[in-house]
Amino acid sequence: MAESLSTASTLFIENFLRWLSSLSIYDFFLIFWPLIIIDFLRSVGKSILLLSHALLRKMKPLKTEPNFFPKISLIIPAHNEETMIVRAIESALETNYPNKEIIVVDDGSTDRTYQLAQPYARSQRIKLVHRDEASGSKTGALNYGLFFSTGEIIITVDADTLIERNSLREIVKPLSDPKYSAASGNVRVLSEEHGAMNLLVRLQAYEYLISMELGRRFQALVGTLLIISGAFGAFFKKNVESLGEYDRDTITEDFDMTFKMRKLGKRLAFAENAVAWTIAPETWGDWRSQRIRWTRGQAETLWKHRNLFGKRGFDLRFVIATYDMVVIDVLLLVIRYIWLIFLPLLNLSTFPYVILTSLILYLLMEITTIITAGILSPRKGDLKYIYLAPLMVVFYRPYYSLVRLWAYFGWLMKWEIRW
Repeated sequence: MAESLSTASTLFIENFLRWLSSLSIYDFFLIFWPLIIIDFLRSVGKSILLLSHALLRKMKPLKTEPNFFPKISLIIPAHNEETMIVRAIESALETNYPNKEIIVVDDGSTDRTYQLAQPYARSQRIKLVHRDEASGSKTGALNYGLFFSTGEIIITVDADTLIERNSLREIVKPLSDPKYSAASGNVRVLSEEHGAMNLLVRLQAYEYLISMELGRRFQALVGTLLIISGAFGAFFKKNVESLGEYDRDTITEDFDMTFKMRKLGKRLAFAENAVAWTIAPETWGDWRSQRIRWTRGQAETLWKHRNLFGKRGFDLRFVIATYDMVVIDVLLLVIRYIWLIFLPLLNLSTFPYVILTSLILYLLMEITTIITAGILSPRKGDLKYIYLAPLMVVFYRPYYSLVRLWAYFGWLMKWEIRW
């Protein structure tokens, strides 16, 4: 039996190599054009550009205003967060920013969130505000916290997120430049030092590393950043108020607010050294629910701001970024599946070779991106996740694309969803 399998494997590899060597450049491009144009050029191009930029910045560091310490209001919305609220408050108090107020909004919790936060309020180290009934969304809690804020800059932090000691200083640094209206922190998944990590959490830690160190960093560099994470983001209060605070008509209030910020005509910054650690879902059910919410929220926000398409007057980089998001995240998601369906119809016998070649190319891209992200990361230990690259290619990313496709379909069908 083992000998038969070995012989079959050897024969398959020989046929695969024979098929691959017989392909002309034209044939190769004709078969793998979505992978080459969409994925390979983008991922490798980003890596080269970001590494070159990092080298330039090392030789010629950016100059920032050293004494820029405007008052900040750190808003922590919380609903049934008794397991994390104390740690979140403690991490906020321990930051070394000299001019801050911390506002904890207990949004109708039915557990001990309010009671655990009370001692900090009694000692006047935080402001604690309470709603008897939950607003039903994070938006309601944030707007309630805004009402009590007195800072020039609003910083939002999820109740399950811990911020590092210097992160408040780091996240406000870019805002000393008037061309920026908001800044995104560098959100990571809680590491082994903070708690246990199962395989799913490790995969998300890998994903966040790539997303932040390549995705957000690249987008901020070229002026196309569209998302300031609600887990850790900074905004000028005057801008938030002028834009009508946070809207309730989408389930991703952070994405919606970021879009409104971009409509002001200013850029968004990525503060790579402003690190915050968030808790990621530990079960696949919770993970799917989270990702469906994110994807549905993205679709809602893009549809809400559809007046951006075909209308003049907006910043060109903002328009390009929005079109890019629609094409890459939505249209090409569908195109990839159409491509995958039609390939075996064209030549069923070579389909396994096409899939194997695709996996090899995607693995090479994945290794390139994780190494680049690890080099750029302020936490060099992040390179330890490189062993997860094959699993990301073979399972995690394909499965996530199916979840996203299902979420878009649910949005089109107007299925009800709750935060």
